[in-house]
Amino acid sequence: MSLRRSVENTFIEAVKLRALLPEGSDIVAAVSGGSDSIALLRLLHQFSNHMDWKLAVLHIDHHARPESGEDAAFVKDLADEMNLKCIASAISPPESGSPEGYFSAERNRIYCEYASESVLVTTGHTASDRAETLLMRLLEGAGLRGLGGMDYVGTGPVRRPLLDFTRGELREYLEAIGQNWIEDPTNQENSFLRNRIRHEVIPVLESISPGSTSAIARSSANLSQWRDIADSIIDDSLDELLDGDSFRREQYQVLPRAVRLGILWAVSDRPRGGKLEIEKTDRWILEKKNGYHILPGGMRITADRDRIHIRKSIRSTERKRIDE
Repeated sequence: MSLRRSVENTFIEAVKLRALLPEGSDIVAAVSGGSDSIALLRLLHQFSNHMDWKLAVLHIDHHARPESGEDAAFVKDLADEMNLKCIASAISPPESGSPEGYFSAERNRIYCEYASESVLVTTGHTASDRAETLLMRLLEGAGLRGLGGMDYVGTGPVRRPLLDFTRGELREYLEAIGQNWIEDPTNQENSFLRNRIRHEVIPVLESISPGSTSAIARSSANLSQWRDIADSIIDDSLDELLDGDSFRREQYQVLPRAVRLGILWAVSDRPRGGKLEIEKTDRWILEKKNGYHILPGGMRITADRDRIHIRKSIRSTERKRIDE
């Protein structure tokens, strides 16, 4: 079987098996101009008639470098060539903080703007991205949730149908069909942790054990399944524990630590950070002290003898107080 046919068969089988993009869907393909997103667009277009997809292109200009306008023009020209509508959007670089986290949040905001119950947004995340993310989370000391990383179904309308392919495989596919793409020079800069892992760590792992990228991505997929099981256990435990907006301290104390922390995390509206504060609140509940704690996100936990009450804090910036 030719490389082209192999990639296309794997793509459409994954889409159908996981019901990622049902027949008749309106699909907005997020296309940066890089190899991953261009491969995504070509594969979606290849099967658009077969699946009765209504396909459009979304390009987000991050204004991260002077020549970003050339990327937008490249994507627009390709969309025109394919007779597809091209939607242009833009993000202004952050004044401070992590640009990677900021850009990710802004992209998700834009995706939700163009999505609805019948419109899905596809992104070009690959097995390579999945492997890099797992390694990044390991360096952060992440738990099961972080190590599960990205999945085929993302937040809200986001779908990631390319997680079965490495970046190299998709570039070979583009070369086989004669499709060019744009190389983003910022992907070569080692100021970002992801880029250092991509250029310095992954090659070493591949030299030690060829196929490491795909193997690490499979581990992330396995962890993702266990993360979903853990979430189900936490949700069930929270339902059994809660009586209105409170629960008995003794019922909480007998639960495994991982479940207790998961419950506090769920009560906090599942924040991305705040692990240390959640652990401190868990210890405080076990010590049978009265008073209150403010969890990440502003949720107020009040202890009154043998009961713990959960209330939204009036002032989310209020400092924690403990009555001895």
